[in-house]
Amino acid sequence: MGSKSRIAKCIVPILQKCIDDNGINTYIEPFCGGCNIIDKIRCSNRIANDVNPYLIALFQHLQTGGELPTEVSRTLYSKVRAEYKNNAYEPWFVGAVGFLASYNGRWFDGGYAQPGWEKNKNGKPVRYRDYYQEAKKNIESQTTLLKDVTFHCQDYKKCNIPDNSLIYCDPPYCNTKQFANAMDFDYEIFWQQIREWSIEHFVVTSELNAPSDFECIWEKECSRSIKANDKSIAVEKLFIYNKGKSFNYLHNTEVNTSS
Repeated sequence: MGSKSRIAKCIVPILQKCIDDNGINTYIEPFCGGCNIIDKIRCSNRIANDVNPYLIALFQHLQTGGELPTEVSRTLYSKVRAEYKNNAYEPWFVGAVGFLASYNGRWFDGGYAQPGWEKNKNGKPVRYRDYYQEAKKNIESQTTLLKDVTFHCQDYKKCNIPDNSLIYCDPPYCNTKQFANAMDFDYEIFWQQIREWSIEHFVVTSELNAPSDFECIWEKECSRSIKANDKSIAVEKLFIYNKGKSFNYLHNTEVNTSS
């Protein structure tokens, strides 16, 4: 959760220019995740959607002034993970524990993010990390930026797309480790939906790769881990459908996609 925060400064200007140049009224994210892009977008109507009800409940809880747990111990984490499907806890609380206290924000799939000293490749401690507190601070800092966002929880294909919209999609990436609720994600159906949306709307998609009828308009190498000694990288990319509205716009205007 929240990996886009590292490259938001590159992605947001591209999306914002499209909004400003075309007088777009509605900005939609069908896969809002950690809301690290939508919280920086300026648009009269912003809609954030995600299929995970606990994630949406968490953001709505913060929107209405709700507070987060002061801390989450391993014992509490294990208890919530074992019992949340039995409705033992409020959905927002499950979201807070499941996302903010899991390693790399990977829902309950990542396991408990144990606070401790982070070590370099030589085994020398370099900094103390309390991952829950870091995640808690980050999401709380977003609260005022998300106060007028409308949140929905549904399958992305059911999103209602108003006229004059910009759609930014950040789906589960193909051929990468997935959250449990994204294991059955159908990529053929997804790309066909993007094609259909792209005819009438501006659509930009984040992925590592795309079908041949999509064009990459921006790319950047970035880290995929929160560990200081993990130097694994991936090339993040933005794609547009080459027969869509976005293609026509980007090829008829000066848009800086080299950042």
